[in-house]
Amino acid sequence: MSWSGGILIGEVVNMSADESILTNGKVDLDKLQPVVFDAASMTYRAIGKVVGKAWGEGKKFTE
Repeated sequence: MSWSGGILIGEVVNMSADESILTNGKVDLDKLQPVVFDAASMTYRAIGKVVGKAWGEGKKFTE
């Protein structure tokens, strides 16, 4: 891991999750109910519902 100009660069070498938050072997965010810290407003926010699929939603703007 290194620190360069305000950017932290690292490598994930291991991950683990309790089976109660897995669906088909993958972390299910609906079960996990993650919380993120918003430094701009100094608040914690819950991750919300799915609003679109990656790589598909933006296509309508480029076609």
